[in-house]
Order: sequence, then C-alpha cells, then structure tokens
Amino acid sequence: MKQFIKFDVELRNDDRLNNDARLAYAYIYDRMCSSIKRREFFDKKVNDYYVIYTVDEMIKDLGVGRNTVINVYKKLAEFGYVIKKKVFNGATRFFLPNSQHDNLNSKPHRVEKVTPNQNNFKQTTSKTDVTQAVKISQFDLMQNIVDGLKNKAYFDQELINTLVKYSENASCLYHYAQLIFKTKKASLKRAIKHGYSKAKNALSFETNCYMQNDLVKTMRNLIVQTRTNPKIHNKSAYIAKSLYKFFDDTVEIYHDRLNMHKVKDFSIPIIKLD
Repeated sequence: MKQFIKFDVELRNDDRLNNDARLAYAYIYDRMCSSIKRREFFDKKVNDYYVIYTVDEMIKDLGVGRNTVINVYKKLAEFGYVIKKKVFNGATRFFLPNSQHDNLNSKPHRVEKVTPNQNNFKQTTSKTDVTQAVKISQFDLMQNIVDGLKNKAYFDQELINTLVKYSENASCLYHYAQLIFKTKKASLKRAIKHGYSKAKNALSFETNCYMQNDLVKTMRNLIVQTRTNPKIHNKSAYIAKSLYKFFDDTVEIYHDRLNMHKVKDFSIPIIKLD
C-alpha cells in the first residue's frame, strides 16, 4: 500500500528554503498528525504537541548526508517553521507553531496509552482515551521563553525587552538567547583555562551588573547590523564572533577592576631615614 504525505504548497513561495527543507517540513508535519493523537507527545510546559524526528531518521527519509539534515533543521528553526526544544538525556522536540493542527477540526481524538516497553520514536495510533487538541500562539511561545530568561537565566528586563523587540517570532527569540548562552559558556571555559580565577563571577548576570547594560547595546547593534548590511551572509556566525569578543573583554575588564581595588588598598610602608 502506498503512503502519502501532505505538502504545504505555500513553502514553494519561500525562497529561503530549498527542496530538502520543504520536504523535511512535510515529513515532520505528517508525523505531527500522529503526535496529536498520543498524550505522551504533549509538552505540558509548552502546552502543545511535539514531534520527535531524529537526524538519522531524516537522513534515511531524505536520502542526504548528516550535514545537510542538520542545516535543514537550522533553517526551519531560523525561519520559524519549527521550534526546537532540547531535552536533557532525550531527543530534541519539534513544535510546529504555524500548523495549528488543522487536521483536528477542533474535535476530540483518541489517544494511545503508553506501555513501559514502547519506543517513543515510533508514533502510531490506537484506541483508548479522549483528549482535546490545544492550539498555541506565537505570543504564548515567546512568553514561555521570556519567563525562562527572567526566572532561570536572570536576564535583565531591558535585555529581554531588546531581544523581544527585534524577534519576529519565538524561534528567533530563542535563537538570540542561545547565541548568548553558548558564546558566554565558551568564553568562560577559555578564561578559566588562561588563569582568570574570577571568570565565573565576571560572566554571571547576578554578580556583574555592568555586563548586562553593555550587552543590551551590543545585541541591539549586532542585530541591526546583520539586518541592514547585505554583505553579512552568515548572520549567526557574525553575531557569535562578536559576542565571543564581548565576553572575553568582559572577563578582562572585571579582573582589571579587581586589581585596581587591590592597588588602592595597598599601603606603602614609610621608612624613616636616619
């Protein structure tokens, strides 16, 4: 028996996507039709259904290499077609903010119960309980990210407002936040390796009040530059490279301040000459 998947013809109008990306989205969307019928594929924190589609699975389905699939997933996330949520010790979850689960027609669907030995990667349907599909808006997705940045990452409100202002959707906001996290973490490792004993304090939003003010200006300038300068082709790489330098400089400035305080507190003994 032949199997068919739905293909969104509107994807053809988006010149930013190639055929691999369009087909990959079609596969992910098709799998969502299975996810929405199973309660174990509902994320309570995000309040929406998700899809698990591993890189290896997509390599097999598209018939392409690993790097191609990784780039396809990056493009789909960058342009807001999917939102990726990494899970500790688990597979990455894909949310489809633009699909709205139109195949449900707002009707309850049967949900499959999970037995302990079931594999979560195999998304099939069967008869059991009844549940209602929950639609999630871009506003709700962005608010969820904002809450995490404020309560868990300790981002300053001005920094959050700046990122939200220049983010068209939740995927874009998440991407900017990830660039900050990853470059800050890499800079911290380098600083510790080079003997900066207070590097952790220097790069902590809670202990270095100067950093967030400067980071607001830096992120604003970087985003504007990448959007207005046509010569910048890889926007993420450009922002990441600048952030690496920003955090490296932050560590040095922080240690310079500490050393200045030590000099001020240092008293020179007075030697009396006979």
